[in-house]
Amino acid sequence: MVDIHCHALYGVDDGAGSIEESTAMLQQAESQGVETIVLTPHYRHGMFDYPAEQIRENFARLKQEAEQTGIALCLGCEYHVDSRILEALQENPCFSLAGGDFVLTEYSFDTDFSYIYMQTQKLISCGYIPVIAHVERYGCFLKDPKLCLELSNTGAFIQINADSVLGLEGRAGERFCRKILKRGWADIVAGDAHGIDTRACHLKKCMEYISRKYGEDYAELLFEENPKKVIENKA
Repeated sequence: MVDIHCHALYGVDDGAGSIEESTAMLQQAESQGVETIVLTPHYRHGMFDYPAEQIRENFARLKQEAEQTGIALCLGCEYHVDSRILEALQENPCFSLAGGDFVLTEYSFDTDFSYIYMQTQKLISCGYIPVIAHVERYGCFLKDPKLCLELSNTGAFIQINADSVLGLEGRAGERFCRKILKRGWADIVAGDAHGIDTRACHLKKCMEYISRKYGEDYAELLFEENPKKVIENKA
């Protein structure tokens, strides 16, 4: 498996607090069959500043530790979309996933779909491929799951969290995820892990569930094929 959304990089956001916790998170992921992880520290103006120098330093150190677990690490960002996103991407290539054209985009719960659609189209017109992070958290999609299809048709990827599929983030998110999985509207399942206990990695359990419920081929697409497109920068 490939996990393209993970907060295991220590000391830079609300994820891992120490290199020891980061290493434990990597070991936990490896034990579930994860081979590659894109570390995605938050960037959100006024909340998470994305300290680039510290991120690069911590990433280099953690990458050495990861070699002992057999996990390959890439660097990226979970970008809470604002009006500066295009300028920010041009200034800091780490804002994209694994240095490619894919961008993990996050929004607030109450964001209007028109704004999400506009920003998605703007990124695509400039050559980027938005991956809409944990789409099950946004009110507009909960009300109308078909909006996922509208975004997919623009070329964006729809990402849902493993914990939401498993019902660990509330019933509303669980119902939503299962609706779009049934219709084949999800593109990627990711861990979005923040620790080893609270908000831990449950990718293996989720992949097994999706394989049983929706078929092995779809599970491979969600956990392997599409995430590999991200790290290999293949649309």
